Amino acid sequence: MEIATTVTSVRPETLATLKRLALDISQLKISPEQIGDNANLFNDCGLDSTSVVELVIALEQEFDIVIAEDELDVRLFQDISSLGAFIESKRELISV
Repeated sequence: MEIATTVTSVRPETLATLKRLALDISQLKISPEQIGDNANLFNDCGLDSTSVVELVIALEQEFDIVIAEDELDVRLFQDISSLGAFIESKRELISV
């Protein structure tokens, strides 16, 4: 499966929202500003396989998108930027 990352830049507000959601779900006691855009969602943000399911639900609600089961891939959750690019590409598809 190829991950849709055709977006060249991710809006800062999208990255900030992703960081906030990841930290809210992981309950890691650090501020979103302490997480870099290339932070690994598992190692740096404290997510595990169970919390990824929670994150997917939160992303769908927050960004008003649908993430299909066949779009879920571990590479999608590699880092904040990768996930941000995916979210932006989903949002662009909706606005077309």
